[in-house]
Amino acid sequence: MKAYFLISLIAFPALLLAGGPWLTKKKSGFFQLQSTFPGGAYNSLFLENNNTLNLNREVIDVNFQAYLEYGITDKLNLITSLPYKYISTGKEENNLTNPNLLTSGSLSGLSNYKLGFKYRISNKKLKAAISVQSSLNTISKDLEKGLITGFASNSVGLYTHVGGSFLKGKMYSFVEGGANIASNNFSNFYEIHYELGYQLKPSLWTVLTLDVRESLKNSSYRNDNLRQTGFYTNNQEYFAYGIKVAYELKNKIGFTAATFGAFSGNYVAKISTFSLGIYKKW
Repeated sequence: MKAYFLISLIAFPALLLAGGPWLTKKKSGFFQLQSTFPGGAYNSLFLENNNTLNLNREVIDVNFQAYLEYGITDKLNLITSLPYKYISTGKEENNLTNPNLLTSGSLSGLSNYKLGFKYRISNKKLKAAISVQSSLNTISKDLEKGLITGFASNSVGLYTHVGGSFLKGKMYSFVEGGANIASNNFSNFYEIHYELGYQLKPSLWTVLTLDVRESLKNSSYRNDNLRQTGFYTNNQEYFAYGIKVAYELKNKIGFTAATFGAFSGNYVAKISTFSLGIYKKW
């Protein structure tokens, strides 16, 4: 099966050595700053059933994010992220005839701010936790140009996290997933994330990830202008993989890099992408 790279920071946050069933201890935490850049402008999207949508204009999507996990207690963590985007549409592409061709333009602003709380259920060899996670409508939009920096809805979901470490701590694996209820006539959806990490050296980790987002297609929100750009339409879906690495110094400052690919999707872009980040643990 042919795989394509795709760009979507909100879909695939390039976070390393955070998440899963593990919690940080009280007053301890993990903070990361990261950026995701495309390999260039894109002009086509994945659609469901292995179809492709050619866009009327080339599109640029650049992402920045701050992410925090903080131990309120040893068994309860705060998890939050603040994403910021720059998006633009440029010259006409694909020689498409469209009487409703949108004006080109650019937009920057916050995407969907995320806030959640994770609670430890088991700290034995098999770790387990549950979390409640919300995504807020903190976006900017210029719908006349088909530009929007996030989903025009709020959502809240209940997640389960299960996993553990092996080979004397040199390998870890976990799976987490949750069902989300969305507002503003957006369809409800569920997400699944799997991660497998291996320690190449004491300071160097490599990670393989798989990510799934599926829409229940139970609501009717539609904006035809957004379908000309592919930005945050209803019923967005993907089945994707990622390859990530992290290098950590003795002072617990680390550096990350990641790239992602997709086997299939619905209203997500086909374009090469890479992410770079820096994090601090305490």
